[in-house]
Parts: sequence; structure tokens; C-alpha cells
Amino acid sequence: MSEPTTTSDDYETFLRFFTRDQFRILSYIRSIVVQPHAVDDVYQETCLELWRSFSTFQRDGEFVAWALGVTRNQILKHWRTRDRDRLVFSDALLHEITATALEMGGEMSDRQEAMNECVKKLAIRQRELIHLFYGKKQSAAIIAEHWNRSVHAIYKALKVMRRTLFECVESKLGNETA
Repeated sequence: MSEPTTTSDDYETFLRFFTRDQFRILSYIRSIVVQPHAVDDVYQETCLELWRSFSTFQRDGEFVAWALGVTRNQILKHWRTRDRDRLVFSDALLHEITATALEMGGEMSDRQEAMNECVKKLAIRQRELIHLFYGKKQSAAIIAEHWNRSVHAIYKALKVMRRTLFECVESKLGNETA
């Protein structure tokens, strides 16, 4: 049996669909897989599998639903290949999470877009703090030490930023629905 051939049109179609839904796919993985390095591994394998399997995608279907099904299988594969972690979700729970992710998809992408816009409005130092604390997963103590601040000051800055971002996002979403 020969491999299905792909054309440049297939590649462009895949990229158009994938770039539109990549954050939903990644968010779905992050909602289930806890360890950051495992999230990266599962996401990379999922991206590869999505491209490899794209010839099976029915063009009149919904890409994100198909992609989350492939993602679910990659998560299950990831869990089967590592036996040291005892935390494993049932197929029924994964199915329920997938359905919820699909239902919330539009709302989450709107919220993500609003969040991105709000983060851009923050001062450079505030964006750096977000990147260190949430992106690089550095502790408040390490950040405080590097910035010559108290741990309390770091937590207070994070609290203020979370409130500011929440209000900004809610304001943007409220303006869109009004």
C-alpha cells in the first residue's frame, strides 16, 4: 500500500487550519498533561501526527474536532508509554474534556486574543515578570532574589497584574458582546 501523496494545496490547507486552531490544541494538552516538558513532547508529537494523518481529514468536517481527537490519541499514547506516573485519566473523562474543549473553543480563542492584547499593554517589566513566573515557571523567591526585591513584593506585583489583566480582558469581551 502506498502512502497518500500530498500536494502544496494540502500543505497550505493544513497550515491554514492548524494555525487557526493551534492554541486550542495546545490548551487542550495543557489542561490534561501536567508536566511542562511532557506538554511540549505531546504537542510536538501531535503536530507531526496531525500532518501525517491530514489525508484522512474529511474537508467538509470541522478541523478542530478532528484535531482534538488526534490529540486525545496522542495523550493516551503518551500515558501508555510512561508507566512511572500513576495519574491516568479514563477514556470517558478524556472524551468529556474533549467535548468541553470543543464547546468552549470560540469563547477561549476570543479570551486568548483579548488576553494577548491586554498583556501587550503592560509595562516591559510587568511582561518580564509574567514570562518568568508563568512561562519559565520560576519561583517568586528566585525572581525576588534576581530583582533584589522581597518575595512579598513579587507576589503583590503578580496580584495587581492578574487583577489588571482580568479587568482588561473582561472589558474587551464585554465591549465585543455589547
